[in-house]
Amino acid sequence: MYKILLEDSIGYDFTLIAIHGSLEPYYLAYLLNKNLDVRLARTCEDLLLTQYESTARYPCFEFNDKQQYIDYYVLSNKSKVAVSQNLSQGLFESQQSLKTAYFIPELPQVDYFIKVIEDGNAFAKAKTLKTLNQIPQIVTAYDVDVSTLKNKEHLIFE
Repeated sequence: MYKILLEDSIGYDFTLIAIHGSLEPYYLAYLLNKNLDVRLARTCEDLLLTQYESTARYPCFEFNDKQQYIDYYVLSNKSKVAVSQNLSQGLFESQQSLKTAYFIPELPQVDYFIKVIEDGNAFAKAKTLKTLNQIPQIVTAYDVDVSTLKNKEHLIFE
């Protein structure tokens, strides 16, 4: 008799950085391009998640550094979703309202995430965090421990 154990833990071999700052996505990408010496560009399609019985769209920017084998992804944590509420009485039978949907619901205070996938030890996390925290438009930036997140499967995309 054999017993097979299935591990539900997937190796998350990337760095996740949280950014606080009320910036537009394109402006954050511009600031990161300028200060981190990367060339982030908007992806053709946004990241889509179904939340509140509607589809939430999260803007995403990416840069593939082929010389250092590092992939950068910048994605928004917040999206506005139209939710319809059915009212049983009155002139209007249904009413739409906007709700904020979060890409990572455990961290609702975070505005953006930077996901860095590397092959080897080329990515300098401490230097990057120091540079991000010196940008005046960014309130703070810090490293996130991916293993503590409940919705880490949202971060598996490419």
